[in-house]
Amino acid sequence: MKKPIATISLLLNVILLTGILGFAIKRGYLARLFLMFNENYIELPTDTLSSDSGWQDEVKYQLYLTKSTQIDTCFFGDSITSELGHTMGKDTFNFALPGLTTISQLEQLKQLTAAHVKCNKAIIALGTNDAIYSTIDDRQFINNMQQIIRLIRTKMNAKKVVLIPAFYSSVAASHDITLAGPLERVEQIKALTRQVAATEKVLIVEKELQPLYEGTVLKENVTIDGVHLNAEGRKIYRGALLKILGGDKQVESQPRPGFKPIHLKKDGSPQSLLFRVLTTSQEAVGGLPSLLPHFRW
Repeated sequence: MKKPIATISLLLNVILLTGILGFAIKRGYLARLFLMFNENYIELPTDTLSSDSGWQDEVKYQLYLTKSTQIDTCFFGDSITSELGHTMGKDTFNFALPGLTTISQLEQLKQLTAAHVKCNKAIIALGTNDAIYSTIDDRQFINNMQQIIRLIRTKMNAKKVVLIPAFYSSVAASHDITLAGPLERVEQIKALTRQVAATEKVLIVEKELQPLYEGTVLKENVTIDGVHLNAEGRKIYRGALLKILGGDKQVESQPRPGFKPIHLKKDGSPQSLLFRVLTTSQEAVGGLPSLLPHFRW
C-alpha cells in the first residue's frame, strides 16, 4: 500500500515541478536567475545595431530621402516611435528605427549630419532599449544623450529640442529580458533623462503620455506584448506628439518641392522593407533563449 502512495506522490511532485518550470521559462524568470547567479561571467552584450546590414540599408534609404534637406520637425527614437510611420503631418520626417539605443542613435546622427540633413525642431524618444543593456551605465547614457542633443543643435541647426523619456513596460514584460529592461532600470533612465533635460535646457514631455500608464506600468489595453503599442496606444502617443507640434496636422498628400517622395501604405508606414533584428546570444549562454529584445515593427 505504501509503495503505490509513494509512486503517486512522486508523480504529482513531478507534474507540479514541471508546471512551475514551464511558468518560469515562459515568464523569463529562469533566464534572469541564470544571469543573476552568473553575473560575473555573463553580461548582456552592448548595442552593435549599427553593424547590422539591415540597419545600414534602412539608414541608407533615409539618407536617399532626406539628403541636403531642411525639415521642420525630425523624430528620433526606437521601435515605439518607428511604428507611428510618417503620419505626423507635412514637413516632418520620422527617423526612428527599431532597436535604437543612445549608442546606435549617435551612429545614425553621424551619417545624417554628414549628408547635411537639417531640422528646425527635433523630438527625441530614447532610453527604453538602453534600460536593457547592463553595459550602458549612468555615465555613458548621460554622455550619449548630451552628444545627441549637441549634434542635433550644432550640426542639424535645430532651434528646439524635446525629450521623451523611456517608456514603461508591463510587469510581465519587465521580468522577461528578451522583451524589456527591469522597471527599476527604466525609472533610473527616466531620471537621468530629466537630469540631461535640465543640464541642456531642453523641454521634456511626460504628462502627455501618462494615459499610457497606470502608475509606473504600461496599461495592458494599449500594448500588444507588454512593450510595443497597439492601435489604441499608438493613437495616444501620436496625439501627444501632435500636441507638441502645436495641434493636429494633416498628412501631406504631395511632397513639397525639392523633397524626394516617401510612399506610404494605408497604415502610414513606409513601404521600404524594414529589417528585423534576430540577434541571439545562444552560444554565449549555452542555448538559453535570446537575451536580446525582439524588436518589432
